[in-house]
Amino acid sequence: MILMKIWKVSGCLGVLFFSLNAIAVVNSINVQTYNPSTSDRFVILEDGFRSEWPKTTRLYFGMSYNYVSEPFVALDSTGTTKLGNIIDNIQTIDTFLGIKLSNNFAVFIGMPVHFITFPNTQLVVNGAPQMEYQTGSTTSLGDLKVMGKIRLTDDASPTSIALIPEIHFATGDTFNFVSDASTYIALRAALERQFQDWTLIVNLGYASAMNSFYINPPEFPNAVDYRKRLIAGVGGFLPFSRDWGLNFELQSISMLPFNPNISPNDAYLGFRYGSPEGLALTAGAAVGHFGGPQGQDFRVITGIRYTLFEKEDRAPRPLSK
Repeated sequence: MILMKIWKVSGCLGVLFFSLNAIAVVNSINVQTYNPSTSDRFVILEDGFRSEWPKTTRLYFGMSYNYVSEPFVALDSTGTTKLGNIIDNIQTIDTFLGIKLSNNFAVFIGMPVHFITFPNTQLVVNGAPQMEYQTGSTTSLGDLKVMGKIRLTDDASPTSIALIPEIHFATGDTFNFVSDASTYIALRAALERQFQDWTLIVNLGYASAMNSFYINPPEFPNAVDYRKRLIAGVGGFLPFSRDWGLNFELQSISMLPFNPNISPNDAYLGFRYGSPEGLALTAGAAVGHFGGPQGQDFRVITGIRYTLFEKEDRAPRPLSK
C-alpha cells in the first residue's frame, strides 16, 4: 500500500515537472540552499508529521531569518581553490502558511525575500576585473514554494513516516543567483521516532530543476551544476524541560553526478522554546564549509512557528494494533 502511494505521487510530480519546464530557457542557480522546515521542533529537516492527539492542528504559520556567509565563490580551473567571493552574504526572510486538510495530510505555501550583498569592488583575476559579476547590494524575491506532507503511519505509532512532495516555481531573480530558473521538484521521506528522552529525525530525498546550471566565464571553466540533487539529513531534539530543548541537525545536498567541491551542507546546533499554546521559537547556527570550497562558510538561523488548534473534544486516542 505504501509503495503504491509512493509510485502514484512520484508519477504525478514527474509529469508536472516536465510540463512546467518545457518553455524554460534561462540558466541560473539558487545559492541560498537553506529550505526552512515547517516543523515546530526542527529548523532544517522536516518531521514525520506526528499526531498531535487530542489536538488536531488546523493552521500553521512560520517565519525564519537566516544569514549565510560566502554562499557563492569563484574557483580556479581545478575547482579546488577559491579566487574570491561572487556573493559576500545573503540574508533571507522566509514565511509560510499551512493548512491541515485531514489528520495525516497538509499543504504548505511559502515565499522567501532575499537581501543580497556582493563585494564592494569587482572580482580581479590575473589583474583583470571580472565585469560579469555585480557589486553593492540588492533585494530580490525568491522562488515560490508549495509543499505537501502525507503521513503514512497511524496516530498511535511512536514512529511517524511521511512523504513530502515539494515544488518551487521560478519566481525569483536569476540575475542575482536566487532562483533555479525552472521548476524545482522534490520528493522526500521523513522518519520521526520518539524515544523516552529525545526524538530522532531522518530525511532522504531527491530533487531536480532542469535549468539550475551556471556556466562560469572563461576564467573559471568549471560549471556549477545543481540540476540533480540527493538530499539526506539526520538530527535530534533533546528537551531540557517542558518548554526548552536543544536540536541538532545535519543535512547534506549532494549534486549528481557527485562533485565533492560542490556539495552544500549544514551542521546545525540551536535552542528551541515551545509554549503549550502552540508557539515555538528557535535560534542557532550552522557550519557548512566542510562540503567543499563552493559550500557556504557559516549560517545563522532564527525562527518562529505558530500553530492554531481546534477546541472541540475528540474521541479517545486509538490504540496501536
